[in-house]
Amino acid sequence: MVRGLSILALFSAFFLSPEIVLAKKPAPPESASPSSLEFIRTSSEPVSLEYVLVHFEKFDARLKSLSADFSQTLTIPDTGMTSAISGSVAYLKPERLRIEHIRPERQTVVSDGRDIWIHRHEHAQVIQSKLNDWKEADPMMNNLMQFGSYGKMLKTYDVELVTGAARPVLLLRPKTGAGEFSLRLELDPSTLFPQVTELLVGSMRVRTQMTNTLFNPPLKAAEFEFTPPAGCDVFKNFKPPRFSQ
Repeated sequence: MVRGLSILALFSAFFLSPEIVLAKKPAPPESASPSSLEFIRTSSEPVSLEYVLVHFEKFDARLKSLSADFSQTLTIPDTGMTSAISGSVAYLKPERLRIEHIRPERQTVVSDGRDIWIHRHEHAQVIQSKLNDWKEADPMMNNLMQFGSYGKMLKTYDVELVTGAARPVLLLRPKTGAGEFSLRLELDPSTLFPQVTELLVGSMRVRTQMTNTLFNPPLKAAEFEFTPPAGCDVFKNFKPPRFSQ
């Protein structure tokens, strides 16, 4: 029933990667929407880890909603497994989330902050779970799923800032040895927002790239409610399996 559903593939799409800021003041993108302009970095201060943390905290305080398109690849070299998905994501604070997978299979994931619904269109299946069950399925996911709280992430993990390339990178690793993984975030030069991320767990690599990102678009709570379509098989109170490496 749940074959093809992956905790990591499902949620890592939301961890956008940040492309870091250059010391030179960047010009606002010509395509930036009015709602996104307040997130443009205006300081010419050189980028440091302390600067990124302060910027993320300001960003978190301003962010109310977000929408973007994404593409994601998952590879496991040890098994030869590869997969790719694309779609869109919408987020409304504090924990409302809607993910629309377009390829390779149409799938809708909706969370109102309490429940999470997964609609597999081609199979006419709907799975309902408690959001907390998905978070608790693995401690790594429970810690990583800090929607709109990037400043908190930098305080929770060991963080290294890598410079020297066109796009500075943040490397995040757990402070404890439990659940070994790393998260690589490329930071956007104009906003420091995570736009490309790579999640590494053992030999598994999940890479997500965000495009057409809008900050504080006018989203409504009703967009994050879900009613199973008529004719679907509905499986309620599904308990996701605990992830193990």
